[in-house]
Amino acid sequence: MNRLRKYVEWMSRGRRTDRIAYVTKEWDLPLPLPGAEWQADTKFSPADELLSNPDMKAVYKEALARGVALYSAPRSDDEKR
Repeated sequence: MNRLRKYVEWMSRGRRTDRIAYVTKEWDLPLPLPGAEWQADTKFSPADELLSNPDMKAVYKEALARGVALYSAPRSDDEKR
């Protein structure tokens, strides 16, 4: 059974990019943007996230089929400023 993991891309000084990667193996992570790095989301629960956002089913399906799915998280109004 493949275990799905979530990684969030962070820039220096703790700023997040909008990129999130769902992978089955860490070495399948895409290259980060220049000056950024991937950080594992240790509190990630696929079931809880799917219950709160049913649209993630397609993203999970792609990640399990290909080994990786890159997702751009929608930004809230506070983050746009």
